[in-house]
Amino acid sequence: MLRLKNKPLTPEAASLLQHYQQQVDAKATFPERVAEGKRLFAQHNKKTNAAFKVVRSNLAEMSGGTVRCNYCEDSNANQVEHIYPKNYYPGKCFEWENYCYACGPCNQPKSDKFAVFENDTDAEVNLKELPEDEPPPAGQALLLDPRAEDPLECLFLDTQDTFKFVPFKEEEKDIRRAEYTIDVLGLNSRSHLVRARKVAFDNFQARLFEYVHKKEAGESQVALQPLIDSLRSEHHQTVWHEMIRQRTLHPDVDDLFNRAPEALTWI
Repeated sequence: MLRLKNKPLTPEAASLLQHYQQQVDAKATFPERVAEGKRLFAQHNKKTNAAFKVVRSNLAEMSGGTVRCNYCEDSNANQVEHIYPKNYYPGKCFEWENYCYACGPCNQPKSDKFAVFENDTDAEVNLKELPEDEPPPAGQALLLDPRAEDPLECLFLDTQDTFKFVPFKEEEKDIRRAEYTIDVLGLNSRSHLVRARKVAFDNFQARLFEYVHKKEAGESQVALQPLIDSLRSEHHQTVWHEMIRQRTLHPDVDDLFNRAPEALTWI
């Protein structure tokens, strides 16, 4: 799970989203704003809509060449996902920075599961437990936001043994945010994801090995470029980022990076 590099919307698409959001914000009460957001999102979130054509195109580009889910990086991404659920945050219903691309197996279980540290304290509030007509309290979200922060500052992928995510920092709130994200998105509980990360590690190492040996054999940059492009479009890019971050833990991988230090920039 990586931080997404933003691609700004076209002025036309941004203006349309702003117009939709103004319609939501114009409603007098919180329940009315929630209902209007749900109605308008269902109406406009279509491939034929001028704004969402751009939204989907940008999210696809931000998700890499194979358009993988921004959460699991395994399945095809085909759903515009609200990071902050529109049922609790109607003010973010048409906010471009609140969108990512998700797959059904991630989006459906996540659904409206969301919690915050109330008013930036240590007190966790599960928004599902609030009355439906009550807006959520202000506070930091427990779910890591790939549009606004680098999830790998809180998450660490064990590439030596389990290929599962664990908390990276020692601060209690960071640990809880990491655990909450792992749990809500099922990043460790779906065994096929764990297996796929191990396969990705082996694939990345094999491609890097091939690149290094062709480079040392005198192959031209034109001949080497397809290997770089293929590596950059591989599933589970988090594995590649962790191979770079953890390269000293893998002597064979570290040797390859030392022989091709330019590979450290392929992120």
